[in-house]
Amino acid sequence: MSTPPRDSAASRAEARRRSRLAARGDLPEEEEAASEPPAASGRGGLLGRLFPPAPELPNRPPALAGFDESGPLRPIRVRAFLLRRNPLAWLGTGLIAAVGFFGSNAFVGQPTIALIGTFVMFGALIAAGWFGWQRPALFGAAAAIFGFLVVVVLAFTLTPEQFGAGEYVTEVAFNGVYQAALGFLGGWYGGYLRRRQTQLSADRARQTRRR
Repeated sequence: MSTPPRDSAASRAEARRRSRLAARGDLPEEEEAASEPPAASGRGGLLGRLFPPAPELPNRPPALAGFDESGPLRPIRVRAFLLRRNPLAWLGTGLIAAVGFFGSNAFVGQPTIALIGTFVMFGALIAAGWFGWQRPALFGAAAAIFGFLVVVVLAFTLTPEQFGAGEYVTEVAFNGVYQAALGFLGGWYGGYLRRRQTQLSADRARQTRRR
C-alpha cells in the first residue's frame, strides 16, 4: 500500500522542522535523544565505570596529515613525525618532569619535598598527554624518557664515580623502563581527561541552549 501524498508531505515538513530546531540547538530533549545514533556500548566492569568512553577531540586536523606513507619502518617514522610536529608537548613537560623526578629522589630524607616532586613529575606527564592530543600515550612516554635522561646527565655531571658501579647502572636502566611506563600511563590519562572535559563542556553548552 503506497503512502498517501498528504502523509508524505507532512513527514517531510516535520523532518525540516526538526532539522531547523537542531541547528539552533532548540530540539526538545526527547526528540534530540531519538535523533542521535545509539552510542556504542562501553567497556564493562570497574574500568568501564572509572573511565567511561570519551570521543575524540572535535575540529582537529588528522594527526598524520602530511605524513609520507611510503618507506620502511612505518611505526618508527610515525612516532618521529608526531613528536616533530608538536615538540613542546613533550620537551617542555619533560623538563618539568625532570625537576619533579630529581626532587623526589634528591630529597628522600624530606618526605614533604619528595612527595611534592612526585606530584610535579606525574602532573607533567599528564600534561604531556593533554597537549599531545595526536597520540597522548606516546607524548607522555617521550616526556618521561626525556626528563629521565636529563636527570641522568645531571647525576653523571655531579657524581661521575657512581656510574662505574655495575649495580648503579642496573638501577638506572630499571628506573628508565619504569619512567617510560609511568609516562605512557600518565600521557594516556591526560589525553583521556582532555577528551572527557571537551565532551562534558559540549553537553553543558547544549543544556544551556535548551534552557
